Amino acid sequence: MSTDSCHCGVITFDAIIGPEKVRICHCTDCQQLSGAAFRVMAPCSEGDFRLKTDEPKI
Repeated sequence: MSTDSCHCGVITFDAIIGPEKVRICHCTDCQQLSGAAFRVMAPCSEGDFRLKTDEPKI
């Protein structure tokens, strides 16, 4: 189980993520979204994800 938050820390969540699923992408879309040379993605199924505080507006 992993606990994390959004960039500003208002929204927190728990997720069960398999380390073999973690990916790093260097495409220009991911560079623009992250503001860095790459973006890390860790997909999980909907049943393995739980919001702890607040809720996204979008």
